[in-house]
Formats: sequence, C-alpha cells, structure tokens
Amino acid sequence: MSHETKRPSSRRVRLPLTAVAILTASAALAQPAIPIRIGYQSNTDWLLLVARDLKLFEKAGLEPTFEKFVAGPPMKAAARDKRIDVTTIGSVPFLIGLSEGLDWVILGINPEGAYGEGLVTSKGSGIEAVGDLRGKRIAFVEGTNAHFGLVMALQQLGIRRDQVKLVGMAPGEQVAALAGNDIDAAWVWEPWMQKMAHEANGRVLVTEGEMGIYMGVSVYAARREWIRDNRGAAIRFLRALIMANDAIQKDPGIATKSLAAEMGIHEEWAEAIYENSPPPKILLWTDPRYRYSLVKGSGFHRRFGYLQSFLLEEKLISHSVDLRDILDASLIADALKTPGGPR
Repeated sequence: MSHETKRPSSRRVRLPLTAVAILTASAALAQPAIPIRIGYQSNTDWLLLVARDLKLFEKAGLEPTFEKFVAGPPMKAAARDKRIDVTTIGSVPFLIGLSEGLDWVILGINPEGAYGEGLVTSKGSGIEAVGDLRGKRIAFVEGTNAHFGLVMALQQLGIRRDQVKLVGMAPGEQVAALAGNDIDAAWVWEPWMQKMAHEANGRVLVTEGEMGIYMGVSVYAARREWIRDNRGAAIRFLRALIMANDAIQKDPGIATKSLAAEMGIHEEWAEAIYENSPPPKILLWTDPRYRYSLVKGSGFHRRFGYLQSFLLEEKLISHSVDLRDILDASLIADALKTPGGPR
C-alpha cells in the first residue's frame, strides 16, 4: 500500500473569485473616505442624482458634498476657485472655461442624447413650425449648449439673427416669461421643457436631435491638477456612477423618482423625459466606435472642433484652444476593471 504524501488540493487553498472580490471590496471600504465636492444642476443628470440619493458615492468610498447651480457658466468660476472638484457642465461652457485658462478635462458624458433640449413655444405665439420663428422673441441662456442649439437651428432654417429677437434669460425666468407672453418661445433643456409645457401654456415643438443637431451634450469635468492629485477619488466617483447605472437598469423608476423630487415635477413628466433622454451608456465610454466615446480621436472628440469654430464665430471665445487632450478615458477604464469594484 503506497504511503505517498498527497499534495493539498488547490481548491482547499484558493479562494473563489467571488470571495476575493468581496475581500477586496471590504478592504476598500475599510479605507478612509475621500472628501469630494461635486457641482451639479437640476437637469437630467440621472446617474449623479441616483448615486446621490442611494448614497452610492459613500459606498464607493467617498465623502461627498454637493453644490447646486442654475446653469453651466457659474460653474466655471466655482471650478477655477477650487470650490468644486467634479462638476456636470455643458460642452459650450466647458470649452469657454478652457479658453479662459481653466485646465480641466472630461471624464464622462451626461446626458448623451440630443432629444433632451430644444424649442418650446407658447400656444398663443402663432408658431406652428420652426420656420415660423421670424419676428418672434426667443429666450435662451448665453454661453450654454442651448445657445449653440438655437443658433444652429436658425442657420439651418435660413433665419438671420436680425429677423428674431433673442432674449438672454435663466430657465426659471423663461417659464414665467412664456406663461406671461413676454416671450414667444425658448430654446432650453429638460426638465425645463416639461415645466414650460405643463405650467406655462407651452408645447415642445422640436428637439435638437430631430433637427440633426447633436452637440447639446453635458460632460463630467474636473481640473487636471485635481485628477493628478486625487486620481483615486476620481475613479471612485465613476464607480459610484456605474453602480447607479446598474440600479437604473434594474429599475428605471429609481431615476424618474430622483429627478421628479429634485425638480419638484410630476413623475409622469420625469418618465417622459427619461423616454426621450435616457441615462448615458457609461459601459461604452471606452469603445472608440461609440458615438460618445471618451477615446481620443473618437467622433465625439472631433465634434469639439466644430463647436470651437462656433464659439469663435459667436465671439464667445477669443482664441483657439488645444483640444488634443480634453478627454480622459483612462479613469472610466480603471473604474470598470478595478478588482472588487462594481465591474
């Protein structure tokens, strides 16, 4: 009878992959939470709102504080003064900030659809089609994605700037102005479109996507210096957004409830917004074939060249800026592959 010593089975000494993931996640949670200051707007920021409401930033190992803004331009000053670390901002104010010396980069997209921004008209304005805008009073927020969308639409329609009256006005003021017939229309983003349609006798006449305008995109941006010194916090921020995406995919009602509560609107309105402008496809941000990929040289990256030309023509920026390194896909790539993380 052989008395050969048996080698221990590898199954007895090797932990299952799920156990390794759990232990790694537990170790991450045992680390001190990293403070992060997040700027946001009351718009269709599905991932951020859900991550905030479900405490997913905390689960990712962050200690968040939030600062709310009414539009993109004020965020530039907050980022420049280092009052916020990461913010969700329109592509237009992002590029304007870059031209003003704000060295920041894009680490995410929000939202990525072109159907969450467009033209809302007063039912008594006489505007039955977009070609009826001549002679009308149209509100917009200067230096925002809505500014770009409105001007592009007018150009497509062959309507000169002197054939309309453009009125600079914050979204909340636009609602009251449309209700009081002080303006005939507004080019604005959601959820203000729904508020105007339901509270100001308005109707959504056309969206940017329906006119083939696809640059009305907001982004998650952070100062390059902050990312360099706080790369772990930036990755945890994105991991929280990935967890929010997972939760929304299982139950979209989580997102619509968060938006409705944030904006003080009916859930039915939020559901309509969700249908037209759903959450971004965060798992595809590293895919160069994807329309809104963060990979350098992607279609989304090239569009910033067109946007910069627009800003120069509008005299919203005084000089060209270097666009080669404005996207950072490495952060979401790390967030997706981090052991013990949500992916």
